Amino acid sequence: MPRQQKQRTRLARLIIEKQGAATDREISEQRGWLQQTFNRWKNGGTPRPDMYASLGKFLGVTHDELEALVLEARQAVSTPVPRSGVFNTAKTYGRVSDRKDGKYAFDAFNNGRKRIPEGRYWIEIDTKVMEPALPVGTRAWVDPGVWPKPGFEVLVHAKGGAAWLGRLQSLGDGTASLTRDAGQPVNVREVEAVHAIVLSERIPAA
Repeated sequence: MPRQQKQRTRLARLIIEKQGAATDREISEQRGWLQQTFNRWKNGGTPRPDMYASLGKFLGVTHDELEALVLEARQAVSTPVPRSGVFNTAKTYGRVSDRKDGKYAFDAFNNGRKRIPEGRYWIEIDTKVMEPALPVGTRAWVDPGVWPKPGFEVLVHAKGGAAWLGRLQSLGDGTASLTRDAGQPVNVREVEAVHAIVLSERIPAA
């Protein structure tokens, strides 16, 4: 889930420098990372604690040095929401209905005929279940056109207008299994759609 690239953090710049001429795919395969995850780090995302060891080894830094870089990246002042590109026409849908469970509610729209958006849209992260990957106060863009794979951060829509935020582990027989960075895993039944989160950015304070 790449972040806006206008201003890169020191961590992102170091990752790009170490990457050299290698492609994202080559680095990811060598290190056993998801290509999407590596790309997100390059564009401002920060690793989960369980990834510190492998990323630190790649960068040639100690655990403490990497921890400092991650903290600095998280505290960096974010830039405004993009005003150009494919996401500038995205609308907001859904609202948090259960912060502890990472659950969202999607009201019917289009004269009550639909609950699940078909085009790109964004949600406001108002739950801690995916911190530090998606901290509270982040705006996340969702693209139904991207096929979600295990390891992707997703929003899973179920029957009745409910949706759950998490990292996809498996999908089959109408059930999606999700893990969370700071919350309990969840199995979502009667799944109607799984939408991939493709971009995230902190919302500037008012």
